[in-house]
Amino acid sequence: MKYMVNQSPLERLAEGKTLWNAWRHDYAEIQAFEPELHGVDLYKADLTGFDLHEVDLTEADLREANLRGADLHGADLRHADLRGADLSNANLMKTRMYGVDARGALFHNANLMSADLNNTDLRGVDFSGAILGKASFHKANMAGVDLREANLDKVDLRDANLDRAIFRKPLPEQAPLPDGERGKRGLKTSLKAEKSRSRHAIIQNDSEAYRQKTPQNSGVWC
Repeated sequence: MKYMVNQSPLERLAEGKTLWNAWRHDYAEIQAFEPELHGVDLYKADLTGFDLHEVDLTEADLREANLRGADLHGADLRHADLRGADLSNANLMKTRMYGVDARGALFHNANLMSADLNNTDLRGVDFSGAILGKASFHKANMAGVDLREANLDKVDLRDANLDRAIFRKPLPEQAPLPDGERGKRGLKTSLKAEKSRSRHAIIQNDSEAYRQKTPQNSGVWC
C-alpha cells in the first residue's frame, strides 16, 4: 500500500481507519516519536476502532468523540478534553490521563489497567464493567461515577471524591444518615447491644450462683 509523503498525522487520520491503521502497522519502526497530535481538534470525531496506541494526544479536544473499541494503550492524553466522549470497550492500558476533563464520558467495559487518572474530573463517568486494576485515581473527582461490575483490584483511590458513586452493592456505611453521623450510628448500637448482653450475663450468673447456695425446700420462705 502506498502512502502520501510529508503528510501530517492529522491528514493521515482524516483518511479513515483502514489507511491509518495500515500505516501504523506498516511503518511501526519509524514511529518512535510520532504520530504527534498535540492539541488537535477532534470534536465529535468518529475514531471507532482506530489504532492510537502511544499517540501524543495531550490537550486534544476529544469532546463527544466516538472512540469505541479504539486502541489507546500507552497513549498520552494528559489535559485532554474528553467530555461526553464514548470510550466503551477501548484499550487504555497504561494510558497517561493526568488532568483530563472527562465529565459524562463513557468507559463501559474499557480496559484502564495501570492507567494514570490522577487529578482528573470524572464526574458522572460510566465505568461499569471496566477493568480498573492498578489504575490511579489520586485526587480525582469521581462524584456520581458508575462503578457497577468494575474490576477495582489494587486500584488507587486515595483522596478521590466518591460522593454518590454507584458500586455493585451498596456499602453498609452508605445508608442515609444525618450529616456528621455516617458510620457512627451502627457503632453506638453495637456498643449498647454489647453492654446489654454483658448485664444480662451478669444477672444470669448471679442468679445461678444464688440458687446453688440456697438449700432446696428449707421452708424459710413463705
